[in-house]
Amino acid sequence: LGSTVILKLVDTTIAPERSLLASATGLVQISTLAQLADTSNLTITPPVNIFGAELSTIGVYTEFSNVFPTGTVSLIYTRDGWRFVEIDYLPNRTLQDQLTMLSLYPQEEVILSETISAIILTRDDSPRCIDYDDGLPNKCEITHQLLFENNGLLISLSSDGDHVTVGEMIEIAKSIIDQ
Repeated sequence: LGSTVILKLVDTTIAPERSLLASATGLVQISTLAQLADTSNLTITPPVNIFGAELSTIGVYTEFSNVFPTGTVSLIYTRDGWRFVEIDYLPNRTLQDQLTMLSLYPQEEVILSETISAIILTRDDSPRCIDYDDGLPNKCEITHQLLFENNGLLISLSSDGDHVTVGEMIEIAKSIIDQ
């Protein structure tokens, strides 16, 4: 019993705080869009239509990683205690670059406007979800990604399990490009 108590105490004091952002070297976390200008030189257009979700956290990736180019901005929205959608603004990467990296996933084209189309990737049909007891929003594995280019950036919307529908992702993307 004593060993169990000591192990629990060590786990809670050493374990890093859980984040909804993908961890990477050079990740800077901020909490408001107003702080973004002080952290990044990237100009992004956040969505207007977000279906009742709230901006939970913002990440700026200041160093290159195999997932994110330097300067990537990630917005994490939550709803009903779960991660809802992640929106990544990736500089210096094209839609074709991203599709090449993700070529093993099924793809479908969607028209967002007269001049912008998107690709929806199906990444997982049966995602695992984790219901934590730490007071932070819970999360599932990514099921779909919607990718499109706008204003010189590749924008990636990633769905958290079944918490956001493909239709909602399309409307979120449209609310980004309609501004």
